[in-house]
Amino acid sequence: MNRQNDPRAGYLTVASKQFATHGYHGASLAALAGEAGVSKQALLHFFGTKQKLYSEVLSGLANRQFAEIEAAKQPDPVMHLKTYFDRFLASNLSLPDDARLTVRALLDVQTNAKVWPMKVYLDSLIEIASHTPVGQEASETELRARVFQLIGAVQYFAISMNAIGGMYGKTQASELTARFSKQISDTVDSLFGRSS
Repeated sequence: MNRQNDPRAGYLTVASKQFATHGYHGASLAALAGEAGVSKQALLHFFGTKQKLYSEVLSGLANRQFAEIEAAKQPDPVMHLKTYFDRFLASNLSLPDDARLTVRALLDVQTNAKVWPMKVYLDSLIEIASHTPVGQEASETELRARVFQLIGAVQYFAISMNAIGGMYGKTQASELTARFSKQISDTVDSLFGRSS
């Protein structure tokens, strides 16, 4: 980490990894500071509290995911979702800490939280889904259920790949990834209105 150029970015990278591994409650400021090579006071100088640091980490994750939605943009909303979920799978496989961080954030969240960094990202996917053939007829609750099904499937798959590779070998894991990618595409068609 090159702290002279951008210490905040480096601290956020370290914090993302720690929160992904240990969750909010399991990650301590002392451990975060130790891995970053600074004092707890240095982290507090930049972020104020552990909660604010965590919120910035989750906001960064939400921003990356929202950028993926924008990068996957297609004129047809079903194709937009298919392209996005294909990219989402690739991103979660290449950055498994992001998938773990999302799962940890969901496990750690309190219903009375004051900040919901992932909401804009989720609402963006629901908005795209609302323009699909199914989405034009479905309730917002139904659309959320369908979108969450896809997000959950992709993230579970991504965080399972180390175990899959260990159990079945890298060749089988690679073949499974290709098959899963096709399955996600087919599922988008099935859930949102286009037949394969």
